[in-house]
Amino acid sequence: MGLNSKSAGQPNSFVALVLLSASVLSVASCASTKDIALQKALAKSISDSEKQTIEDTISNWFGGTRITIASNAFSETSSVTIERKAKLDSRGLPIEGRHDNPLYSFTLLSDGKQCLLRNDQTEALAELANVRCHVNEKV
Repeated sequence: MGLNSKSAGQPNSFVALVLLSASVLSVASCASTKDIALQKALAKSISDSEKQTIEDTISNWFGGTRITIASNAFSETSSVTIERKAKLDSRGLPIEGRHDNPLYSFTLLSDGKQCLLRNDQTEALAELANVRCHVNEKV
């Protein structure tokens, strides 16, 4: 069971394969754990600073366009839908009598420790550092 002169100084391919397999499995299990751990969440009430954090996060996804959410956002449902303001003519009516502005939705998520906001169109996640929320038990 000794090493022959050919393999001396070279890594054992079996050991390398085992280590590589263990690394891949640990990375894969971490990724699947993250997906399982996030659940829809609610905020009992949001303070002005929490509201500002959520608005800033959504605004960043819109390229800096300022948005406003209701003070009771995420209190009854885990999702909020935002529609961009329609372009209006001088009389205040939508141009061409209609609008084609898409709806954008955002979901509040929690892993039991932190709150995150998901952009449902891009699946991007943003941590909401100063926002308090709890897992939505109704879902």
